[in-house]
Amino acid sequence: MKKNTIMALALAIGAAPITQAADFDLAAHMKDAFKLFDAKRDNAENPYLQEFSIKLRGQYQGAWVDPAGGSDRVKGDRKDNNEWRRFRLGAQAKVLEQFTIKGVWNIGGLDGRSKYSDGAWHRSRSEGSLDELTISTKLDSVTLTLGKHKPAYMAEYRTSSGKLITLERSALVNQLKAEKLYGVSVANADKKADWGWNAGVWVDGQRDNTWLEPSLNGGDNVTLGMGISRATGCNGRLTLDFMHSFRNEGRDTGDVEYAGPGAADVVALSWEGKQGNFSLLAEALAGFNVYGGTQGAENVYGLIIMPSYRFSPHWEGVLRYQLASGSNAVKADSRYYSTNSTYSGTSDLLQGVYLGANYYVCPENPHMLKLMLGAEYLNSQGRDAKGNKGFTGWQLSSAVRFDF
Repeated sequence: MKKNTIMALALAIGAAPITQAADFDLAAHMKDAFKLFDAKRDNAENPYLQEFSIKLRGQYQGAWVDPAGGSDRVKGDRKDNNEWRRFRLGAQAKVLEQFTIKGVWNIGGLDGRSKYSDGAWHRSRSEGSLDELTISTKLDSVTLTLGKHKPAYMAEYRTSSGKLITLERSALVNQLKAEKLYGVSVANADKKADWGWNAGVWVDGQRDNTWLEPSLNGGDNVTLGMGISRATGCNGRLTLDFMHSFRNEGRDTGDVEYAGPGAADVVALSWEGKQGNFSLLAEALAGFNVYGGTQGAENVYGLIIMPSYRFSPHWEGVLRYQLASGSNAVKADSRYYSTNSTYSGTSDLLQGVYLGANYYVCPENPHMLKLMLGAEYLNSQGRDAKGNKGFTGWQLSSAVRFDF
């Protein structure tokens, strides 16, 4: 185990007894500490600035893979891999009694995922880049957001990375999602209303790994997104999402990287609900005319079923079944099971069962600091001239995740 992995685990485990002290609330203390200024809390009424907070999110994780097919399927005779999955630092301010301004950056210089090339393993280093930059406001019953932010369509992708209860999102969600892009979006301000809606338009092109990304040179690469939802029983919500990309694959975009959806059209129907300690997410999704696939790839379809149960204030168990199907159209996730095996990156059918356990150091704010363990068995189907496509085997993962 790497030195920084041990340090991260020690931090999380060491903090656990503190949270159990009757006279000390670590979650409330940390939340207050990261809010550097609060006009009401500090009795310092200010017409220009009402709040100013620091944002910090990080995740260190590692995985061990065991491909079916023996040692011939292990790339470079190495089954383990680890990295700083994400480390972000930023700030948020409420100004003029009406606007919220937020800026978050990916911090560079940290250990990235190791990759095998030219007969050896090479560890990359993370690069600093702009992750999010927005200004938002409420206009009557509508929230308006302008700037670089997430086209939050598909249930797993809509869930913030800081609040995920699995180590990684499902493979098809990662394949079809759009990255955080420059755009404008509107949504009903009351997220618990019987009917909900949202819509937005984003520029697909973005600069490669720059701190400011000042240019919006997406050309005709624009994504339109919209969603509608309805409250149901069991504290649930049924949501229908749709994205359409106006990407012109034949257009020369120069040094601008395409970062829009993974298909020309993406449709997702999801239901999320909770009853007592039991929660459930179920989603059916499809991508029509996938981008960047192998020859003959057209459409891809999938299903996600993810129940979870809170056994105690500190412990939660999660089970997830994922399925993705499409001739030559299913892409493997870009992380460990594809990095550390010789299986191809595409298949006709991928199924996976994930079983995980999460330990919440601060139960009153569970996603502030947590330890995560997960085991997933994946099975791919399909053959080409080189043999079996996709990955089949086990992946065991662990992580320390914090979000302040």
